[in-house]
Amino acid sequence: MDERINESLDILIENEALIGHELRSMLKSFKEEKSVLGYSFGKLCYCHYEAFTECLDEDIYKVAAAIELLILSFDIIDDLQDKDSDYSWSTTPELSFNVALAMLVMASRIIRETSFEHKNTAVQILEDYALRSINGQQLDLLNICRDDQSYIQMIDQKSGSLTAMSCLIGEVLAKGEISHEVEEYGKYIGIIQQIKNDIQSLKTWGPKNDLLNKRYSLPIIYLLAQKNDVSNAVTNYYNNDKADFLDNNATENMLTNGGAIRYAITVKNVYKFKALNKLEDVAISELGKDYLKRLMK
Repeated sequence: MDERINESLDILIENEALIGHELRSMLKSFKEEKSVLGYSFGKLCYCHYEAFTECLDEDIYKVAAAIELLILSFDIIDDLQDKDSDYSWSTTPELSFNVALAMLVMASRIIRETSFEHKNTAVQILEDYALRSINGQQLDLLNICRDDQSYIQMIDQKSGSLTAMSCLIGEVLAKGEISHEVEEYGKYIGIIQQIKNDIQSLKTWGPKNDLLNKRYSLPIIYLLAQKNDVSNAVTNYYNNDKADFLDNNATENMLTNGGAIRYAITVKNVYKFKALNKLEDVAISELGKDYLKRLMK
């Protein structure tokens, strides 16, 4: 599946007549750089299309590729905003923004030019959920979601929208309508993946660590709510512009052994069980369900 989506991406990029050599070259390069991670969003679209159709249209690979273009554009913009990426696009941010913009336009146009009966509805879903994700990204950059509820609502928008979008586009292309169950577990998959990323961020005490960058995530929100010497030191670090001293060992120990990481894992598992419950009500193949369950781990 990754190979088929990658082939479609290569063809679509090569055949786009309205971009020049420089833009095309960068687009190819960025695509190759991210391809090693696989095309999970495109696969979400494909497996939901396959689940609800009786006759496979080969254009579904184009749609999966279009979704991956949109996701890559969001990844590039996110990395440029955060200024914490090792990818090549961070070395030329001004030029890279143009590549991301080209990907965004191409994504909707590719779907619109397919042979699917319900392609316009699919484009509408892509635009609606992309805007919802951008709103979540804005809230994340503002760093204002400092309690559990507002933080979950933010990642529901930022991350959950993109996974739900991928599932729903596949479903609507197959049968012309979408279901509440697919939308719900689609969102939950994005929430689960974001919480996993939040936990991973805290395992490396370096430039990408959310705590050192004074960012908020579920483990950090939990830690800050504790009333002890470590949480007080972290609170002071967050509240002051100057780089207050942090005891790295004590802080790492509190995150790991003081309940913060366990709390985040517990919340992740709550959404995993919610997603599994919704998945049981959807007539999708066992192979498809296995793939979805792997994303929920």
